[in-house]
Amino acid sequence: MSVPRTASSLDSTSGDYSIRWYEDTDREAFLDLYDLAFSGCTPEWFAWKYKQLPYVDFVPIIVAEKDGEIGGFRPVLPLPIQVGDQTVMALQLIDLMVHPDHRRQGLMTKMYEWMRDECWDDYAATFTYANEPSRRGMMKMNDERWTHHNLGQFDKYERIHDFTAFTTDDHPPALQFGAKVANPVGMLKNRVQDMLKLTDKDIIVTRHDSVRTDILLEICATVHTDQPHICRDATFYNWRFAEPDTEFVMYSASRNGVREAAIVVGFKPTTAGPTTAHLTEILPLAGGFELGAAFSCLLSRLTSEFDFVDHISATGNVIPHRILAAHGFARWNSYPLSKFVEASSFLVCPLGGLDPTRPGIEAALVNPLGWNMSYCERLFG
Repeated sequence: MSVPRTASSLDSTSGDYSIRWYEDTDREAFLDLYDLAFSGCTPEWFAWKYKQLPYVDFVPIIVAEKDGEIGGFRPVLPLPIQVGDQTVMALQLIDLMVHPDHRRQGLMTKMYEWMRDECWDDYAATFTYANEPSRRGMMKMNDERWTHHNLGQFDKYERIHDFTAFTTDDHPPALQFGAKVANPVGMLKNRVQDMLKLTDKDIIVTRHDSVRTDILLEICATVHTDQPHICRDATFYNWRFAEPDTEFVMYSASRNGVREAAIVVGFKPTTAGPTTAHLTEILPLAGGFELGAAFSCLLSRLTSEFDFVDHISATGNVIPHRILAAHGFARWNSYPLSKFVEASSFLVCPLGGLDPTRPGIEAALVNPLGWNMSYCERLFG
């Protein structure tokens, strides 16, 4: 599914700023501002994320410019969302950047309003993951649809190996001391739980040093879910797991020759801050309670092989919570994790591209218990 750039998507002027779509001449300014705001955007990563995106035929980045100077960028990712038996296109808002010289000019609002006027009728919804300052900014938008669809916190679980990796000299001394105290306690807890881990001799876990799309699609086909989720197909997987500068390792669990579950672990060897192994994909998306033994065996294998990272992070709506807890994972808002891990809200706004004859689609999209979220899309921004 490809959504073309519409003919009506022309430049417009908002105050003294011109708001428009990205052009090839903007790339260096984008890379420089990204490095200033977040760090770590290589030309290869930019090409993969924006130019090789298989769902549009243009680079989906909104630009704010004034007198030939770039003031900010608002990238968006058009992605296919499966809702029941229907696939709709949605916009994921990511990586908002405003240059320090152009702050307090309302650029976030200007780019938002331009996007609303230019392309919202082509999409069923827009969604984003936001930290607290970004969430407050979105809630202030002059659009009641955002206000009513803050779907709560992005639920994640963490297995911490080194609490001190989450602190720097800029943190309060009490927090730095607390991290040092938490480390031996956490290590002992992980070691005891690893000794008591659940096993099933009938389940065989296989490690794949590259992502096997055929296996992922095979497992996807075994379980159906009506919850909104990124459409898993060969197009998505082949693009998603081509991400540069990231190593992906896949584990699959089989019983009597039948594959029951799989987990893809993503790891960036060179990164600032704590080193993280993300459980980027967890399959199947539904039926986790019936597959507790398979997921337990997968976690046993991958936690032993990724014990060198500072923490392992998993989303909390596929693997049963009791299985995650049995393998040393704790919810992000539990103590002491909440002192070190930042909360992230999930926001959804239904748009004009919804089929009016299918009201159940909008109801599913704005259901706080509806979305089946994963790091497959969360890690985009």
